[in-house]
Formats: sequence, structure tokens, C-alpha cells
Amino acid sequence: MRLLLLPLLLLPLVALGAIAAAVATARTPRVPGSRTDVETSPTAYARARRHAAVVAGVSWAALVIVALALPQTIPTGPDQGIVLGCAPAVAGVLALLVAAVGERTWPRPADPVRRASLARRTVRDVTPHAPAVLTLAWSATLLLVLLATALTADTDDGRSVTVRHGADAISGAGPYPGMPYGVPIAASVALLLVAALLTLHLVATRPAVSHVSTTDDARLRRAGARRVLAAVQLVVGATLAGVLLVTGTSLRNASRSGYDVGEGWVESIDPVVDALGVAGLVAALVVLVATLVVTGVALTRASHETAPDRTSVVPA
Repeated sequence: MRLLLLPLLLLPLVALGAIAAAVATARTPRVPGSRTDVETSPTAYARARRHAAVVAGVSWAALVIVALALPQTIPTGPDQGIVLGCAPAVAGVLALLVAAVGERTWPRPADPVRRASLARRTVRDVTPHAPAVLTLAWSATLLLVLLATALTADTDDGRSVTVRHGADAISGAGPYPGMPYGVPIAASVALLLVAALLTLHLVATRPAVSHVSTTDDARLRRAGARRVLAAVQLVVGATLAGVLLVTGTSLRNASRSGYDVGEGWVESIDPVVDALGVAGLVAALVVLVATLVVTGVALTRASHETAPDRTSVVPA
């Protein structure tokens, strides 16, 4: 069973290595301070938008397919929970690999003389602030939840939680995201965030699209960065929602205990643990809805940012 987890560990590492290789081999303009603008060709801009749309479509298709298919590759058992927890992040890294390849394959100029802006940009220049902050917020919250569950899980296996209702009554429930689950999930999300940073670096430093003005090229970059962050925050948010769902369910189950006192069956409920379980379930729903809404808004804004009617173009 453990050997079946090897592809899960190697897949995101290989994808991250490929993204890093794309960054290392990328060539960027070395003309600081040059901001010579060019006229935008409607044909060139339309070709660039088509390229961005195709890359985004393939990237999101990879994200969905891998996230749904990966858990099916592991037989039912304790390790299946690890795969379920890591599958969104692994799928996210592969989706970012597609996006990174797309950033290296923008339409090349066909004319003998290239006309393009040489303005230099950084990751901060092209990254929308709100999606970046939300992605970091989801990540920090996930880390805190995993830390809390690791500290409260049973010390014997780390896969369940036990509640003591009195001197003679205890109850337990699982699966519970202790260390055996939390460490792989945290590691996979960390790889995802590194891959996202490298991909955003490619978005910021790729050569400008030929026959596209500085303003329009900036819109293409910003839309690309927004799509990258939309996918990353969706993956981290979905992972957080899943962890909260599992945690809340286990806490609610563990908060209830029944035992025979000799004169009948007595049921005991720990109100604090039960309240924490309910809070976890509610938080899971809120996080999932929020991340889906943010994803929809981000993708819509990315499409609107590069809409032709917002671009002042003149014939080439």
C-alpha cells in the first residue's frame, strides 16, 4: 500500500521541477527603463487572447481531471485519506505546469523586425492584490487547523480523536487529520504555493507579445496571473474545507458517548466538543462557498480585463 503512494509524492515534485526549469531557461528583456510603446494589431491581440484562453482551458481541465481521478487510483484503506487530502494540491501543481508551459509558448513574431514593448515587470506588478491575500489567508488558516488537529489527535495512531466524558466513559471517532494526514497535506500545499510563485514569475518576465502595446500586454499578464491565483486559492480553499469537514464530523461523533450504569443506558454529550464540531462543519461550508464564488469572479474579471472592446487598437 505504501508503495502506491510513491507516484503521489513524485508527481508534484516532477511537475515543480519542470516549472522551475521553465523559469530557469526563460529569457527576459534586459533593457531596464525602456518603455517604448507600440501600436496594437487587432490580429495579434486576438491571437494572444486565443492562446491565453486555450492555455487556461487546458490548465483547468487538468486540474479537474487529476483531482477527480487521483483518489480512484488508491485502494480503500487508511492511505486513501492521504490521497484525498493531497489530491487537490497535486492537481493544482500539474495545472500550474500547464500554465507555465503556456507562458513559454506565446505567439512568436513572424515579421523580420519585432515590435514589442520592453518594459520590465515583477511578480508584484502583475499579481492582483485581493486574490493573493485570500490565497495566503486560506493557506495560513489551513496550517493552523492542521496544527490544532495534530495536537489534539490520539497519540497512538494520530488518525482519530478521543473525548473523555467521565472517569468510566470515553468515546472516539475518525478519521481525524492528525500528523499522518496533516504532514502530507501541508507539504503538498507548500509545493503548490512554490509552483504558483514560479508560474507568476513566468507571467511577469516573459517577453512581451509582438505587435501588442504596453497597456494591452499588461492586461494579458494580469489576466494570466488572476487565473493562476484563482486556481491556487480554489485548491487551498477546497483542501481547507475538506479538512474542516472531516474534523467537524469526527468531533461531533466523538462528543457523544453511551454507557450502561446498571439501571439503564445513559447517553452523554460533551457540549464544548460538540460545538467545535458544529463550528467546523459550518466553517467548511462557508469556505467552500466563498472559494467557489471567488473563483467565478476571478475568471470573469480575467476575461473582462482582456476584452477587445476595452482595448484601443489600430491597424498594424
